[in-house]
Amino acid sequence: MSIQYLSVSWEEYQELTRKISASILSHSPHVNQIVAIARGGLTFGHLCSDFLRIPIATMAIQSYTEIQKRGAITITEPLKTDIRGKHVLLVDDVADSGKTLKRATTYVKSFGPKSVTVATIFYKPRSVFRPDYFAKQTNKWILFPYEPTEMILLITKSMEKEGKTKSEIQSFLYSLGYTITYIRHVRKYFFS
Repeated sequence: MSIQYLSVSWEEYQELTRKISASILSHSPHVNQIVAIARGGLTFGHLCSDFLRIPIATMAIQSYTEIQKRGAITITEPLKTDIRGKHVLLVDDVADSGKTLKRATTYVKSFGPKSVTVATIFYKPRSVFRPDYFAKQTNKWILFPYEPTEMILLITKSMEKEGKTKSEIQSFLYSLGYTITYIRHVRKYFFS
């Protein structure tokens, strides 16, 4: 399999978020509103809201259709919170191509905030947008702990196209940290 994966545990995810939040508190203490980009930024935004003790609003942008396959960057749920004059922290899970963050930053700025600071947990060097804050840099496809069903489905379908057996797929998924219980759940409810 040519795609390299990076598995992230819940504990690591929470610790990376805490570190980013501590850095923001030290260097950007004026931030007073979070805008989380759904879907990937929701969990990160929720944790940042707790660590920073500031409110959170959401918006949704969709771009990926499959692993490493982008579709059109579309705002699927508009921002409904008044952020005029606020110091906004825009959050998403990863700066991958950077196109989503670039579009989201432009969109958020159209609402008249005093400033927009951008944070992600991961940053990929090929990204056209570099966030102000990020915890780790990687070129790998990140397996976040909050999307096991989605990733098991996508990886399984990809490996099936390559002609891999059910046993080979299960072994690979297990090597990525997915439990037999998760794998069986996905097979039972999402494959015929």
